Amino acid sequence: MNMLRNWRSLSLTAGLSWFMKLLMVLLLPVELYKGDYLFSILLVFSVILSLIPSLVERSYRVTLPFELDLLITLSIFLNTFMGEGMNFYQKVRLYDKALHIYGSAVVGLLAFVVVYTLNYTRKVRLSLPFIGFFTITFAIAMGAVWEIMEFAVDSLFGKTTQNGLADTMWDLVNDFVGGVITAAVGMLYVKYSNPDVRKRLAMPLGEVFGMGRRIDRLKERLERQPKIVNAKPENIEDKNIRKK
Repeated sequence: MNMLRNWRSLSLTAGLSWFMKLLMVLLLPVELYKGDYLFSILLVFSVILSLIPSLVERSYRVTLPFELDLLITLSIFLNTFMGEGMNFYQKVRLYDKALHIYGSAVVGLLAFVVVYTLNYTRKVRLSLPFIGFFTITFAIAMGAVWEIMEFAVDSLFGKTTQNGLADTMWDLVNDFVGGVITAAVGMLYVKYSNPDVRKRLAMPLGEVFGMGRRIDRLKERLERQPKIVNAKPENIEDKNIRKK
């Protein structure tokens, strides 16, 4: 409720993240009506997973860098809502491969941020190249876990999420590419960026396209308009008296 009341202070990225969460929730009754109960369970799990960054930030007062909330939610949204719900896996060529690269990049980014934070707070002592190596390894490991889950779903429920050994291996290669990209960008960012000029996509929604000011002007115009008072119609006798 506080988020709805203070919508102007809500960041643009947070607004987009919550909008995607809402779309995934709205997709749930549609999938239940279609009888796709397995995907419905996956959808519920995905929504809960997408809420974790917001819950961590709110409960532990940890400000997540790189807008991880938006990136994680976007990865889940592209997989569930767009990929499975809108059937983009079949409609769009190479959609699965591109999503593997992006998803692995997000997972690698999460690993990079966690390990770099531990190193920055001196809880662990690691060199920057080793942090990059851990990022790549973690991305590949999470990709392998995903392939195991797909294999389990296919075996237990008769699905066809995996299209053979070649498809699985190319998915792992794409996971490796996503991890390498994240590790390289993360190391370059930490090494060469200036902390004083780092900007985050945190523009309040009230400032996007001047929505807040426009709403204020509209309210002022409505308040300035004279109120129309419903006057009672005069009686005929009153008119005759005035004429006399």
